[in-house]
Amino acid sequence: MANSALSTQHSALRFLAIAKADVLIRFRRASTVVVFLILSALAYLWVPDPATGRALMQIGKARALYNSAAIGVATALLGTLFVGLAGFYVVSNAIRRDAQTRCGSIIAATTVRSGEYILGKFLGNVLFLAAFFGGFMLVSMAMVVVRGEAPLEPLIFLKQYLLIVPPPIFYVSALAILFESVPWLSGRFGDVLYFFVFMAGIGFATVAALEGGMAWAVYLDPSAMSSVLMQISAATHTKSLSIGATNFDASQPPLVYHGITLTGGMLAQRLLSMLVPLPLLLIARASFHRFDPVRVKVAAKGQGKWLSRINAMLKPLTRWLGGRGPVSADAAMTITSAPLIALAIIGSAFAPMPFVFAALAIAIADVSCRDQRAGTVALIRSMPRLRERFVWWKLASAGVIAIAFLAIPAVRAGARGVIPLIAGAFFVVAAATALGVISGNAKTFIVVFLSFWYAVTNDGGASPALDFAGFYGKATPAVVAAYAAIGAGMLAAAQLIYALRLRRE
Repeated sequence: MANSALSTQHSALRFLAIAKADVLIRFRRASTVVVFLILSALAYLWVPDPATGRALMQIGKARALYNSAAIGVATALLGTLFVGLAGFYVVSNAIRRDAQTRCGSIIAATTVRSGEYILGKFLGNVLFLAAFFGGFMLVSMAMVVVRGEAPLEPLIFLKQYLLIVPPPIFYVSALAILFESVPWLSGRFGDVLYFFVFMAGIGFATVAALEGGMAWAVYLDPSAMSSVLMQISAATHTKSLSIGATNFDASQPPLVYHGITLTGGMLAQRLLSMLVPLPLLLIARASFHRFDPVRVKVAAKGQGKWLSRINAMLKPLTRWLGGRGPVSADAAMTITSAPLIALAIIGSAFAPMPFVFAALAIAIADVSCRDQRAGTVALIRSMPRLRERFVWWKLASAGVIAIAFLAIPAVRAGARGVIPLIAGAFFVVAAATALGVISGNAKTFIVVFLSFWYAVTNDGGASPALDFAGFYGKATPAVVAAYAAIGAGMLAAAQLIYALRLRRE
């Protein structure tokens, strides 16, 4: 009995040590500071001054008074969406980082069990995201004081966050470990799949609970959006809720919202939605390769024989491109490393324009940062003049892929639509190149673009400002010029940052 208790204690100490090390490593990174500053800035933008005609939260036709309850609920829900998307891409490299730094081989040679390692990484993700949410909550509290419509009530504010925040943190942390552990989910496919899984999960729970009469769906909603909407609907007899700096009717008096009512049902919903993702850790444990070179090699080959056959069929083309110069060679590498891109290029001749751009973005997401991940930067920089022109080389390489995707859609667009299409393509290629160079990670561009793409497609052309590539024929010359200018500005920033890095080397 004593030996069993001692073993349990040692096991707990091991996974706690893994979690602590993971958190400390993340907080020592400059990217962590950048993400936190972005999250803090969003808190300021999401709580606009009512004098501007915009408000953080509207219930029915009236805006909610800026008290601790209203700002607490609204910012917690918005923060859940941000962390649910950006947070996943920030923490979904915990296992990969150990593999790349060779720390994984050392861990595999110790007495640390695979289950302890998985649990430690999960806890590290939870603590890291909780720290982010804690800082975001403090900034949001400050907005109650800045806007000055009601006194700050810290306990009421904290209550809203404690009811809303823990389930999405557990949800994102568990899925991040699962996607890293399962071989076919650990690459770009998993990054893209997670985005749609997260958005579909929130949408399903909200629609099923409010419109479909399936009250049980709230237990599957990590965001608490469905639970909050159901409470508001019961109290105010309206299903209209708007959150996030939207225009309001100034003729309507402000509505005093008292926040989430803590009932037994609400508490059960939030506790169960926090526990629902935990079984995913068992799947992650079963799929974890424990840094075994043999299993890693098998996983790398596990793409399937049919992909290998596609790759073999493309070899004559990629060999020809490889002999045309460094730009063509890099474009050939893009297709060779992911043969499905060739099928996507063929499919782009028949697909709707929004899906063509989505496929293009996914295809070029890692063009400007894959050399860093593969450890070939020194080799590339040994080539004449390529070291100084790295950003423009990657831009041209991604541009070749864009031309392959958009050649036939450009013909379909006609004379009127080809200019917005070219400007939109330049914007996407420039953003992929710039964000890859600046962050050194393809996930940054994927989450930013997919979030933007989701907003564009859901808008359906109602706002010309979002029609960046002329999908819906609403893009004005000013909109086209604005996106081209944004792309050029991002490239200039990327070149400046890259040049500064070269000077420090």
